[in-house]
Amino acid sequence: MARSRPGGLAASLLVLLCLVASAAAAATPGVGLVGVDGTQFVVGGGKTVYFSGFNAYWLMLVASDPPRRGQVVAAFRQAAGHGLNLARTWAFSDGGDTPLQSAPGVYDEAMFQGLDFAIAEARRHGIYLLLCLTNNFHDFGGKRQYVAWAREAGHHLATADDFFNSTVVKGYYKNHVKTVLTRVNTVTGVAYRDDPTILGWELMNEPRCDADPTGAMVQAWVEEMAPYVKSIDGDHLVTAGLEGFYGDGAHESKDLNPWGIYYGTNFVETHRAHGVDFATIHLYPDVWLWGSGAAAQLAFFRNWTRSHARDTELYLGKPLLVTEYGKFLWDGVANRTQRDRFLGQVLDSIYASAAGGGPLVGGAFWQLLDPGMDTLRDGYEIILPEDQRAATIIGNHSRQLAELNGQDVEAVRRRRRRRRGAHRKVHVGSSSGRSRSSSDTPRLHALLVRFISLFRSISSLFSPAASRP
Repeated sequence: MARSRPGGLAASLLVLLCLVASAAAAATPGVGLVGVDGTQFVVGGGKTVYFSGFNAYWLMLVASDPPRRGQVVAAFRQAAGHGLNLARTWAFSDGGDTPLQSAPGVYDEAMFQGLDFAIAEARRHGIYLLLCLTNNFHDFGGKRQYVAWAREAGHHLATADDFFNSTVVKGYYKNHVKTVLTRVNTVTGVAYRDDPTILGWELMNEPRCDADPTGAMVQAWVEEMAPYVKSIDGDHLVTAGLEGFYGDGAHESKDLNPWGIYYGTNFVETHRAHGVDFATIHLYPDVWLWGSGAAAQLAFFRNWTRSHARDTELYLGKPLLVTEYGKFLWDGVANRTQRDRFLGQVLDSIYASAAGGGPLVGGAFWQLLDPGMDTLRDGYEIILPEDQRAATIIGNHSRQLAELNGQDVEAVRRRRRRRRGAHRKVHVGSSSGRSRSSSDTPRLHALLVRFISLFRSISSLFSPAASRP
């Protein structure tokens, strides 16, 4: 049942204007359906496309309240004005106070119309969407809510990680997938599975599994769910939603993980699963290496991006996106210099890979807010009209990436092969094409994290990541 909401004449006029503007999206050519060709995203007959993006998990939530839809319009307008062409957002809200799915198979039409509106606005502004289908953490329900629903139905499940192996819970999730993918947008009249505005589907936000730290349980779940998504929507791309943690499978390097521990996922093996089209990593050195110094965090950042780009190219042959990255503003405005430096480092690494024909071809910062959205601030927010330095860094990066769009993918491959050949000639005696003294080797990184871990308690490191939406 749709929820009633307050509104006056002004609100009604605003809603009418927004709907009229969004309805035009149905007749707008907009963006083209994205595919993959090797390590590159392609569109329009095999031409490269690179992504400068942002996270805005709140799009559906805010747009479900018609008087607030102007904030969604403004956010997309600001993003497009800075050259951003990808938004990652939630296509779920499981139980709780503002549910999309209030019970298994029971949906709130007002929330769904909020998602309709967000998709239409993204299309109108030429911005692709990566839509996430549920959460590993309890925010907005996630796997814990699915398990709770199964328990309420009389099934005896031990922990939230039973989400990954319970037949009943997997049935609930599959029903949600089918409901979302076959939804016909009330603004544009286009079914989600037919809408080229959608870049692809993310199976889960940041899957982790304490019940099986080596990653086999998540691996099996992805191997089941990715093909299921493809069986309903064979046109859009699919990714698992991983943060990039290595596990116990082939070609995995656990020592590269924060503090060298398992998180229940396999970066390489899971991204090799049938139906998974591209790889993802997240990047939060200050949270993952809680309490460590700037030098250790920088070393980790450099090794994390380089090792994943290397492994993606060697073992996956698929594109790689940094679908979340951010730095917490611990000290408010006084710490923005450090945050801006971090932004520049991440974006420079993405551009260097993209310009060189590498697999790291885009990213999305956490998170974009519109001015006045104070209740959604989490310390990571970037408000473009109020943060000119960050806006300039992001805008410049977007323009750089945009200049790479439209290349012939074969020409990109040839350029990559030439550069790799030159790189190998420079580093004579290194079988991997890298100098043995390079600071990003797994051996040196492992020594670094082990040294730091002697002085800090591991138990306090990980709760900040779980507390983010």
